[in-house]
Formats: sequence, C-alpha cells, structure tokens
Amino acid sequence: MHLPTLRHAGLIAARVLMFAAWFGLSVWAAGVVFYNVWGGAVLVWLYVAAMACAFVFRRKRPVFWRASWGVLALLLVYYLCIPATNGKKWQPSWSRLPAVEINGNEILVKDVRSFVYRTEQDFDVRYVTRRFDLDKLATLDFAVSHWDGMEFVAHTMLSFGFEDGKHLALSVETRLPEGVEQGTIPGLYKQFNVIYILADEEDLFGLRTTYRKEDMYLYRINIDRENLKKAFLGFAEKINSLHERPRYYNTVTANCTTELVDTFKNYLGVRRWQWTPVFNGMCDQDAYDRGELLHLPGENFRELKKRSFLGHGGEGLDWAALRRRWEEGWRTE
Repeated sequence: MHLPTLRHAGLIAARVLMFAAWFGLSVWAAGVVFYNVWGGAVLVWLYVAAMACAFVFRRKRPVFWRASWGVLALLLVYYLCIPATNGKKWQPSWSRLPAVEINGNEILVKDVRSFVYRTEQDFDVRYVTRRFDLDKLATLDFAVSHWDGMEFVAHTMLSFGFEDGKHLALSVETRLPEGVEQGTIPGLYKQFNVIYILADEEDLFGLRTTYRKEDMYLYRINIDRENLKKAFLGFAEKINSLHERPRYYNTVTANCTTELVDTFKNYLGVRRWQWTPVFNGMCDQDAYDRGELLHLPGENFRELKKRSFLGHGGEGLDWAALRRRWEEGWRTE
C-alpha cells in the first residue's frame, strides 16, 4: 500500500476517533449538566441545542466547533472538582458511618446496624457497638442477592465469621440523602456517597431474604486465616477513612462489587480476585471457576449454587433458621 494511501486512511481513522470522542463526551456531559448544575433540568436542553449547532455548523462556523470542545473541557473540570461530603441529612438506613477500633486482638466496632424490621419500610432504627476477637476470625462468607428475577445483576456482600459463633456482615451501598432515590444513571454523576455498612446478619441479610423476598445465595470463600485477617484489616482501614475522606459511589467504578474486589487486591497482594463488577450476577460462577469458593469434593458449581440457596423467606423462616439450615449443608464435608 502506498504511503499517501496510508496517510489518507490514518487521517480518516483519526477523524472517526475524534468524532466518536466528541459524541461520547457530549452525551456524558449532558448528564453533568442535568444532575450537577443548578437548573440543569432546563439548561440541559440549551446545552443539547448548542452542541447540535456546533456539530452541524462545524465547517461553516469552525469557531462553534472549537468552542464546543472548550465547553466539554470546562464541564469535565467542573465535575472532577465536585467534592464529596458527609455533611448531609441522610436517610435512616445510611445515617451513620461505622468505625473500627483495633487494640491488639480486640476489635471494637461502633455503629453496627442492627435494625428491627416489621416490614421493609417499617423498622426501628438501632445502632449498636460490637466486640470481636481478631484471633478468632475464622471464616468469610460471600452473599449474592438477586432482586426482581434479575439474573445478570446482583448485590454482593460479605460476612466475617468468628470461632465463638459471632458474625459481622458488610455491605457496600449508596448513601442516600433524604428525599433522594437510588438510580443507575444518577449513580454515574456523584449523586450518592459510597458507604460501608457493618451490620448484624439478621439486619443486612434478613432484610433481603425475609422482607424484600430476594433470591439470595451464600458461599464460603476459600481463604486462609492469615489472608483473612489482612482482608479484614484492609476493610477496617477503608471504613475508617470515609469519616475524613468521603467518596462518591459510582455505578461502574465504585459499586458493591468493585469495592470488595479492590480491597482483596490491594491488601492481599494478589490478582486473582476478578469478579465481574457491573453485570455481576454471575460473579459467583466466576469465583467458583477461579477456585475462590469452598465446595464439597467433586461438587460442580450448579450443585454448589443449589445448596447455597437461602430462599427468600417464602417458607416463613427467619434469618437465624436460614443460617442454621445453610450451616448444616457443610456438615457432610
């Protein structure tokens, strides 16, 4: 192929990439205007009209085209400079950030969520302090909960188990201010903080099985005690950091699964934790394939998943009964 032909092809490719970048940034920036700029519900229409004019008249009025890039750059800088803050009035379920104090082997966890539910929306707000022994940290369970029959998306959680039978559940969620509803698209535009909830299993897991009627699966993670302790300390560090350095939740980059995976990677120094972050409904299959889930000898994933199903409260069982039934499945090891 002749050099002029290659040069022409390169120019075409560069132009296509430029237009693709412009369209992508323009669509993303429309969300910034809508969600992050005062009066955005009105201004977004002016923004769309202006960007459309800039594209249509890019040859006759190239100044419009250059100005559109300037607008995108300004919106990007503006978005990046929006700080997260803990100084909002939060909904009761996310009103307190937990804190973990570790003195030798003693773990003191403050503001553990321990709500008493009558229905999903009717509950007594209760935060408590729990004490644990770090040397008795023995197991780590991985919960995958599906709602509304959705198979490709799930909420993922953990539960740290101790030799004395105690459990401390962990869930990374959106911290919602009062009057704000959770949403996938708003979650891309700094509308919610990220919060690490530490809770009793009866609260965090029971809410989903008994009251929300979600399809929940519970697996035991294949991890030795040394790495389990490192992981716990890593989560404790992240949890405590949110008091001074709040962060935004992001549907893609900082969600219930990516936050768990990142902690395993950062504090265990391994790269094998690679659960799918967004369409995470199959992350249990992924974890099994990577050897991250314990199972009975010769047990394939389909058999493990069937045994790990906790139901959705349809049998009238409370969380304690569901946990006992699940534990019994491991007695044949």
